Order: sequence, then structure tokens, then C-alpha cells
Amino acid sequence: MLGVRVRSVLPDDFFDFFSCAICQDGEDPDPSVRRRNKDLCVRCDRLQQRVWRYNLTVAGYNAICRAQQDACGLCEEEFDYGGHDFIGGGGEAQLHIDHDHGCCDKEESCGECVRGFLCRPCNMVRLPAYERLPDILRDSPRFNEYLSNPPARRPEAQVTDRDCRHPRGTLSKIMDAFFAAS
Repeated sequence: MLGVRVRSVLPDDFFDFFSCAICQDGEDPDPSVRRRNKDLCVRCDRLQQRVWRYNLTVAGYNAICRAQQDACGLCEEEFDYGGHDFIGGGGEAQLHIDHDHGCCDKEESCGECVRGFLCRPCNMVRLPAYERLPDILRDSPRFNEYLSNPPARRPEAQVTDRDCRHPRGTLSKIMDAFFAAS
């Protein structure tokens, strides 16, 4: 039997499979959904597009979420991931990236102006209304602490190894509790 070739019964594309470059998800993305980065699954591609607008990385996004304990930076209401991470079931963002509008132009962000993540009511109504108040009326300790020491700039928001693996979701809280216990 020396020198005899055995013909493979495997199809030519047997070893050609998809694996997301960020989360290593092996499920083939829906071809009808447009993605900018074909190396990423739909979820990671959408997240990456969103955080790049603010000059963040997915790991930086994860670190800020972890530092805020997956809750709004102001009202501390937990984000409802609903299995879709930062996008709710209707496609509306549940987690809004808050940044200082006076820092950069509207086209690009330097990344240093990101303060944290807020729920929709805090980002669209509560914080803008508070920021429009004259200084003498700005007496809320919670708002003042958020504005003077934003979650994104705190030491606990530094990127760690586990922030580099997956976009945050429901399982992240369980893993954070596990790492905190050990």
C-alpha cells in the first residue's frame, strides 16, 4: 500500500467556516444583513461601528460597561440587553454613549470626551436639562459626581484581559460576579 493516495471524501469547503474575529462565534451571519467588516458577526460589527464613532474599542466599551455594572451612569437602572446587547428588540439603542459635546466636532470624537453610558431618558432629557441650568441651580450630588468624575475616566474602567473577549451581554454579570468572588 505504499505510495497509494486515498481520495478525501470531504467536500472542498469542509474546513472553510466562519468565526467572528471578536467573539469567536461560529454561526454564519445572515447574508441579508449588511456588515462593514466581513470578519465579524452582525452583533460585533454593529457594536464596532457604534464605538468607533466615539473613538472607542470594543474592549473599552466592555470596560466602561463593567465599571458601571451594566447600569445607567446616572439613574443606575440596569440596561435591558434583551439578548441583543446594546440594541433593544425594536432596534432602538438601550445604551447611549454619553460624551461632552463641547469637546470635539460632530463628525469625530477624540475618545477622551466619552463620559459613560446612559439610558435613553437620562441621555435625551435628564442630563441635557441639568447641563442647561445655571451653575447656582446645579445642586444634585448624583449629576455633579457624574459630570466631575465620569465612569469612563475612573480607574475601574481600565481595560482588562476579559474585556477583550466578547461584547457584553447578560452572561457578563455572571462572569463579573465569578471573578469578584475569586
